Amino acid sequence: MSHTRLFWRLYLTYLIAVALCAGVVGWLAIDSASNLYHNQVTGDLKARAELVKREVATLVDDPSRLQAVVHDTGVGSDTRITVIAGPGDAPVTVGQVLADSNHDPATMENHNTPDREEVQAALGGGVGSMARWSPTLHQDMQYMAVPVLDDVGQVVAVVRTALPLTQLNRSLDAMIWRVVLGAIVVAIGVAIIGLVVSRQITDRMHVIQRGAERFAGGDFSHEIHESRVDEFGAVAVALNTMAHQLDTTIRTVTDERNQNAAVLRGMTEGVLAVDGGGRVLTMNAAAARLLGAGTDHAEGRVVEEVVRNPQLQTFVEAALSADEPIEGDLTVHVDGRPRSVQAHGARLEPANGEAPGAVIVLNDISRLREYEAIRRDFVANVSHEIKTPVTSIKGFAETLLDGALDDRDDSERFLRIIVGQADRLSAIIEDLLSLSNLETGEEGAAIVTERGDVHDVLQVALDVCGLKASAKGITLKLDCPDHLTAEMNPPLLEQAVVNLVDNAVKYSPSGSEVLVSAAQRPQGLTIAVSDHGVGIPREHLPRLFERFYRVDKARSRVLGGTGLGLSIVKHIAAAHGGGVTVESTPGAGSTFTIVLPA
Repeated sequence: MSHTRLFWRLYLTYLIAVALCAGVVGWLAIDSASNLYHNQVTGDLKARAELVKREVATLVDDPSRLQAVVHDTGVGSDTRITVIAGPGDAPVTVGQVLADSNHDPATMENHNTPDREEVQAALGGGVGSMARWSPTLHQDMQYMAVPVLDDVGQVVAVVRTALPLTQLNRSLDAMIWRVVLGAIVVAIGVAIIGLVVSRQITDRMHVIQRGAERFAGGDFSHEIHESRVDEFGAVAVALNTMAHQLDTTIRTVTDERNQNAAVLRGMTEGVLAVDGGGRVLTMNAAAARLLGAGTDHAEGRVVEEVVRNPQLQTFVEAALSADEPIEGDLTVHVDGRPRSVQAHGARLEPANGEAPGAVIVLNDISRLREYEAIRRDFVANVSHEIKTPVTSIKGFAETLLDGALDDRDDSERFLRIIVGQADRLSAIIEDLLSLSNLETGEEGAAIVTERGDVHDVLQVALDVCGLKASAKGITLKLDCPDHLTAEMNPPLLEQAVVNLVDNAVKYSPSGSEVLVSAAQRPQGLTIAVSDHGVGIPREHLPRLFERFYRVDKARSRVLGGTGLGLSIVKHIAAAHGGGVTVESTPGAGSTFTIVLPA
């Protein structure tokens, strides 16, 4: 098969690459010429300065003669020459212009300024060179400054020579424009060539694409007609061959699918089909995951060899002998962990009159069992938390009914206790409703978020907690950059921060500080609430965000907590797609951090 056309396309591509390389080399040549010219100019200026400084050394104390010599030398060499006083010239100020070939030195400003780097270098005893704009001549100049030393090596003056860079800049600009125009011409040429080549390739690819689309639609009788002189022809031949093979394969798969339709019809999750002898006919990947077995080489082997689980073996035997569908619960161990599986079994009647088999449908109900356990614990905790205030309310109400109502002081005290317990009961109910709403948002409808100012939300949260903090002598501090924004639900985020700050105030000593900080980090927006309170022992940290979990139950109830605040914070962070972490050291304080994804 000839590859002539592809060869020429590659050859033209190489030519274009060569042209581009030539452009790069040209640019490097211009840059090198520019550097060479600058080096030549600076070398020339240094040589002129070295010649002038010999005369300047003997005329520093004679300003009139110095001015005349500098003027004549500068005019004769077409160079601007400036003599500047150094630290060794005691009668004058350092940086004062003593002589200048182009201007009256008396009208010129002091040159000991930071922007005149070449003068600073020469005043320090070195040689300075710099190209910059001259405010005196109003044009770009190349400066070279050399120090004039006395017998003891002290700088008594600085000789600075300068030349305008106008001609150099013009030459460089002309060269740059020529390079740019050349690059544009090359780009246009490349674009035209690329257009022609791309159009040819695209047209031929469209032919192959249309044929592939017909194959994808099931029309395998179509054949792609394409020239066989290059790789496109080879692709067309390969696609035609593939279409014929797919046609044959799909017909075979369709026949097998009809045979297995009865087995797959009862599938909910894992499906295990066995024959009358207990040998595996089919086991899908879901069943293999549930049972901790591999699907490789499972067919034809007895169940005991594939899955070593006595409960499953007993259930398979029962399904093979039962006239009606059966169901039961199994416990399997996968990766060392128990897993609850619900099994449904039914006899499978073969079409060829052999012994009946069975199909077993497996459903993983481990999560359901976990939820049931969580529900039982939750009901027990809620009952315990609600029972305490209800018992207290009932007890004091009965005390009032038994006669304490006649004693005004006792009755008022009992009524205040009843009101306090009712408030506690109301707070528990409100927190439970908040948790319910947040969990509903996580499972179904997402919370409504908007791009908002994080600083405003945190400031409102601190204002809410400010009164309680002031009453306890605790300082609330906010560290948040201005204009820090995030995608969030402001009321929910405010509630989460309020819960964390409220806890920090409760468990911090009087006179301490609670810091709320926010920052944008690679993992997302972080909001940290840090205190210097009692801290939390390490063994309590993993369960800290569970409902009604308390580190110190007696103290928590005395401080008025419901045991749901941190759980609400966790669910608010999860509703935003983030999370919450805690770091704590007993006796040193705690830091709770909410992380919202970027």
